[in-house]
Amino acid sequence: HRLRLRPHAKLHKAPLIARLQLQAGAVGVCAQTVAEAEAMGAGGINDVFISNEVFSVTKLRRVAALAHQLHVRGGQLAIAVDSSEGVDRLAQAMQLTKAVIDVFIEIDVGQGRCGLVPDERVVTLARQIAGRTSMRFAGRHAYHGGAQHLRTVAERQAAIVAAATKVNDVRRL
Repeated sequence: HRLRLRPHAKLHKAPLIARLQLQAGAVGVCAQTVAEAEAMGAGGINDVFISNEVFSVTKLRRVAALAHQLHVRGGQLAIAVDSSEGVDRLAQAMQLTKAVIDVFIEIDVGQGRCGLVPDERVVTLARQIAGRTSMRFAGRHAYHGGAQHLRTVAERQAAIVAAATKVNDVRRL
């Protein structure tokens, strides 16, 4: 299916287990927080995706430092964004390094927590990212964690089909 898998490390938080996941075919790992991403980087994991928006200036400076650390060793850091202000703040922090960070736009596929509704605003944000020398538009990111709590297979299937439809709508845009 031409997918590059990055399992989530927020459960185990252990670079040793992350290395086993890489040996099994993963290309990297996801982290939920800056601290988790830093732990993965310190443990030798070279492909880390922070699958959450980071808005704090202090934490974004840590993101830039980690992007630099991974870049120096031939690795790559990625992060999710869902707003123009988030892109601006990230760009400001990235001025501290020559590294380029991969940026995914988070799409709200039904969770209702964060992410952009699948419409033209996603295209506008993608163009904003592509216009920054410190960023590379890496694609879209979607998560519908609520689907795992639906009781029947039919309910879960309907939720996932609806989420996949929204992601494909964004791809077409």
